[in-house]
Amino acid sequence: MGRTRIAIAVLLVIGAAVLGALLVSQEGQQVHRTAATATPARTPTCETRLLRDWSDGRIDGIYPVSCYRAALRSLPADLEVYSSAHDDIAQALSQRIVLSRHPQKISGHHGAASPRKIASEP
Repeated sequence: MGRTRIAIAVLLVIGAAVLGALLVSQEGQQVHRTAATATPARTPTCETRLLRDWSDGRIDGIYPVSCYRAALRSLPADLEVYSSAHDDIAQALSQRIVLSRHPQKISGHHGAASPRKIASEP
């Protein structure tokens, strides 16, 4: 009777060790499978690139008109309320439309300065 209990205990220990080894092996295979099938990093969308460009307070790049419109539609609420993002992007959209219709460089006024009357001057 004592020998059968010892034999059963040995078999249970061996079975538990084999089961543990199988589980560890399958977890390792699952990790390799997951790493092999991981999706590549997505490229940012046009509106995301435009919002990143605006993050310093100005838009330096030139984007398709549809990109400006998409950025205005997908503008986060906090940027809409607490920043000038909407106005800045809308202004850049207007400039982009003008540039697309008249592909010339828009420059500032180069003529003589006009005198202004200031109310405090005599």
